[in-house]
Amino acid sequence: DAGGIELVVAALQAHPQVADVQQECVWAMASVCAGTDAAALARKQRAAAAGAIEAVAAAMQAHLQVAGVQEQGCGALRNVCAGDDAAGRARSQRAADAGAIEAIVAALQAHLQVAGVQQQGCAALVNVCSGADGAGLARIQRAADAGAIEAVVAALQAHPQVAEVQAEGCW
Repeated sequence: DAGGIELVVAALQAHPQVADVQQECVWAMASVCAGTDAAALARKQRAAAAGAIEAVAAAMQAHLQVAGVQEQGCGALRNVCAGDDAAGRARSQRAADAGAIEAIVAALQAHLQVAGVQQQGCAALVNVCSGADGAGLARIQRAADAGAIEAVVAALQAHPQVAEVQAEGCW
């Protein structure tokens, strides 16, 4: 354990107005939190404990017009919030509490013609809004209230030939 996750979060927090730093850091977080094996699940938990969810949401909110921050930020939220166990649901709730649902919807709306943002944004919504319990249903309602349904429909219509957008948008 070299402390890489914590260093990435620290860089996000230290340079909130530098879009290039934010983009590289959210990309790194998306990459390190990919996967579903035990080691990946442990990395997702470490990232959440280090404040990655809040830092990624803040990066997306601060740099709405930077497509790379939005695409990679959605990817990071997608990966960190993946998991249908109690820990995964807790990470999803933490993301919602940090304003990630609204940040994802804003990304979808701001970058309709960028297929990567649309793919990652739709996938992030699926993971952040997962759960059939009361909290999960509340996250789903919050997403609907934020305009997620319309944003996903717009993504599907804007990218009919992009299989990844179609797959994530229909999930």
